Amino acid sequence: MSKCVRLPTGSGPLSGLQPTDYIPIDTVESGDPQERGLSYYADQTGQLDAGVWECEPNRHVIEAAPYDEFVYLLQGRIDVIDEEGGIESYKAGDSFMMPRGCKCTWDVKEPVRKLYVVLTATAYQG
Repeated sequence: MSKCVRLPTGSGPLSGLQPTDYIPIDTVESGDPQERGLSYYADQTGQLDAGVWECEPNRHVIEAAPYDEFVYLLQGRIDVIDEEGGIESYKAGDSFMMPRGCKCTWDVKEPVRKLYVVLTATAYQG
């Protein structure tokens, strides 16, 4: 690919989103995630991926994030609770980094749509 890829930044309906299963069912403490997503770009090595993901309100535990992830919230609200119980609240327009290996709980307060960019763990092995 030799041209720039536009990622959707609006909160309106998106076409092409597919059901995803990034949240293991046994980590869900409450709610029903009903997640959907679409990758808009993956590099030639498969180590870098960028796209959009959305889900319904829920609370789930992330035991160890499998990749480094940049998140930009397009809509919704999330509280991210760290291992010590500290809470960071994010809303539409906010962005954050979640490092590989991070252990936290996502408390999705409202339906969320995010842009993501992830760098997989295999990128560190090469």
